[in-house]
Amino acid sequence: QIDGLRRERPEIDAQSFLASGGFEQVLSGMINARAMEAWGKEQGFAISKRMVDAEIAGMQGFRNVAGQFDENVMRTVLAQARISEKELRADIAGEIIRNQILTPAAALAPVPSKMARPYAALLMEVREGSVGIIPLALVASKTPPSDADVAAAYKANIATYTRPEARILRYAAFGEAQLADKTKPTEQDIATYYRENADSFAARETRTIAQIIAPTQQAGQTIAAAVKGGATMATAAAKAGLEASTIAEQQKKDYTESAGAAAADQAFAAAKGAVVGPIKGAFGWYVLKVEGVAGKPGKTLDQARAEILPVLQRQKMQEALSDLAGKIEDAIADGSSFAEIAAANKLTIKETPALLSNGTAIDQPGWKAPPEVSALLKTGFEAAADDRPTVETVIRDQSYALMNVAKIIPPTPLPLAQVREAVVRDLLVKRAQQRAKAIGDKIVAAVNAGTPLGKAMADGGVALPPVQPSRARQLDIIRAQQAGQPIPEPLRAMFALQPGKARLVTGDQGAYFVTVLNKVERGDLSQAAALVGVTQQELTRSYTPELGDQLIRAARDEVDVKRYPDAIAATKRQIATPQ
Repeated sequence: QIDGLRRERPEIDAQSFLASGGFEQVLSGMINARAMEAWGKEQGFAISKRMVDAEIAGMQGFRNVAGQFDENVMRTVLAQARISEKELRADIAGEIIRNQILTPAAALAPVPSKMARPYAALLMEVREGSVGIIPLALVASKTPPSDADVAAAYKANIATYTRPEARILRYAAFGEAQLADKTKPTEQDIATYYRENADSFAARETRTIAQIIAPTQQAGQTIAAAVKGGATMATAAAKAGLEASTIAEQQKKDYTESAGAAAADQAFAAAKGAVVGPIKGAFGWYVLKVEGVAGKPGKTLDQARAEILPVLQRQKMQEALSDLAGKIEDAIADGSSFAEIAAANKLTIKETPALLSNGTAIDQPGWKAPPEVSALLKTGFEAAADDRPTVETVIRDQSYALMNVAKIIPPTPLPLAQVREAVVRDLLVKRAQQRAKAIGDKIVAAVNAGTPLGKAMADGGVALPPVQPSRARQLDIIRAQQAGQPIPEPLRAMFALQPGKARLVTGDQGAYFVTVLNKVERGDLSQAAALVGVTQQELTRSYTPELGDQLIRAARDEVDVKRYPDAIAATKRQIATPQ
């Protein structure tokens, strides 16, 4: 079991497996499995060798490179897992028995509608209540805390006033600026590119061609005569029971591929407006009309130079950057130091000030991380102090940086003098929260004893805002949750209360709220008839696994499972003891 978990989560070890309760979970699963097998055999369930063979033959892990079951592969896999074939067959037979028992049990009739209706009605239930707020600002003390109180609060909450780990990163950027002189294309490079891409710079003519494809030469001749006589291509085609189509901006080579060389030759030899054909083509007899002719003049090498130059510069820059990054990574792999690599490649070394993981400089207020440093922060704070340098991407295909950690500054408690203002603020807020809670507890007790919320708020000893009404439907709250919308705690509390009762809850900003449920309106399912069916499905999904669990427990009780505590404890110690 541990080996299987490690394949999915390599960080799992024996100690964490035991600490998380994995041993007890696996033990319970094994006991349940054996109990179901024993109970199944008592009820007459039997598994044939052929059924087990079929399961083994279908296992992906036992297939060879051709995708077929291979007994040699099976034996190798079992040997690696330290499982005998007998144990495998016993486990498979047990699994088949369990499935034969549990599948029909879990597939019993769905939850009946009569059972689902009360739950669906709860979703339509509307609750009305009242909410009183106790703002911290109204109960905050105007007396500043004493020096002793501030010092005690600072000491008790030292983690809050501790600066996180900071790091100084060392880096050497390289990119287009360092390689500009080495990536200038030569005249030979430009001429070669022009020659290899001659089609891109050659003169090009495109034509817009209307065409009708006739099944016979005679039909084509009739269509051509009609068009030459003044009929449109569409009219002539329709009269023959065909359809005309227009192909825009075609080059000759493209039209040759679709219609054939003969049709393309005549179409590109004719003048604009000319009608040609019928011509035997790829799909029949073509009648063509040249609707438009457009041309693009060719470019000489000198004319194309301005277009070629930036393309070659980008290609050569990317090649040079790739070569340099590879050279640096090879040097890292060979054990060269940061300084040696930077010197060998004439890179300028820089160091950041001490930074937090978000790029804030701890000793230089207002310092702003340059773009290359922002790109290094994530890796820089994941690396260990003794890790080898790494090559990091700043801007893909444009700039990189050689980087390592120059210094790690551990978390440091900030001096009280530096954070005194924050400590005082936090202490005042805490005291205000304590007073607000005390007032809220008093109000809740009064309401639960029968006092109306408004009067209980007025008797709280502080002038508090007026009570606000609250109304909500359970279904609307569920939909809001599904949409990721936050649900205010006072609203949520209404659905955990009995009518006439109150509860004290906190809000997002630290204020306290007293929620009182005044009234419950029963849900009217006539307004949402489909809700019953949806509720049935939800309950069935929850109900089905529970049926299986109940059957397992019943079978386990009936076959009289016995535990051997000494053997179990010994197995647990064996797992816990490092090998």
